[in-house]
Amino acid sequence: MEKTIPDLREREILPEEKAALLLRIARGELVSIYPEIRLLYYAGVLLAASGASLLVAENYKSIGPLAVALALGIAAAASLAVAVRKAAPFSWGETPSPSISFDFLLLLGVLLASADLGFIEFQFTPLGANWPWHLLIVSLFMLCISVRYDSRTVFSLALSSFAAWRGVSVSLIERLLWEASAESLRWNAIGCGVVFVMLACYLIRSRRKAHFEMVALSMGWLLILGALVSGTLQGRRGQLAYIALLALTGAGLSWHSFVRKRFLLFIFGVLGLYVALTALVIRAGLHYPFNLIWIAVTSLALIGILWKVQKHMKEPL
Repeated sequence: MEKTIPDLREREILPEEKAALLLRIARGELVSIYPEIRLLYYAGVLLAASGASLLVAENYKSIGPLAVALALGIAAAASLAVAVRKAAPFSWGETPSPSISFDFLLLLGVLLASADLGFIEFQFTPLGANWPWHLLIVSLFMLCISVRYDSRTVFSLALSSFAAWRGVSVSLIERLLWEASAESLRWNAIGCGVVFVMLACYLIRSRRKAHFEMVALSMGWLLILGALVSGTLQGRRGQLAYIALLALTGAGLSWHSFVRKRFLLFIFGVLGLYVALTALVIRAGLHYPFNLIWIAVTSLALIGILWKVQKHMKEPL
């Protein structure tokens, strides 16, 4: 590329200024620090949100619950107001971020607003025994914000809050009737995962926020595979069924993602299949040294397979 740019400049295909910029990039003289800046912004948001939570936890009695709720609400509104002023017009397609700080101001506002709602529920209990519904309210609030202002980060938080609402709700309902079981929580997580995968398919088919698809797919498959993995860790009763389900799911996902060249989903599928095979080996009751050798050798083989597949997926069709 470094040899091609001067030639394009001499043919007047590239303007002088553009050619000089591209030449600096090709020589390695100009390096983007955009990822590092985004990481610093993200760390700053997390520190601000954590600091606010710590301040509330340590001093809410001396400050007063009402004053804390108002302060969190004002801080959340201020962050969201600054982000809203910079926001581009709404579109069902992908909208370019107006500035590097926009996404993180939006995220900070959403986190502070969620913390405020949680604090209000904890202190004033407006929902009473139905307090888990505040998780659904937070989820819907985040979903609206993410769709309107095109934030995949906030969209992932919306899906996480929805899954948390379902998990808490199942636990409380079962506790009223009988002892809450891990089995119901496990299948509730699988159900949420299936819903998220279906949502991803809808986003693509409807062409509405189609670029959110990968977020929904990742969250969905993490829930499904995570629930199946937890099933392989239970007692011998029913364990074999979960191992079989995990192996079939992992194999199917890895094959589909390999054909579609989606490396992240391929990793999920291969790891699920690997955990199923390892659980089967451990279940066989072989000697402990053999299990260690199996894990050591197969882990190295797995890394090699993933490296080779990544190179293959980067190749053009």
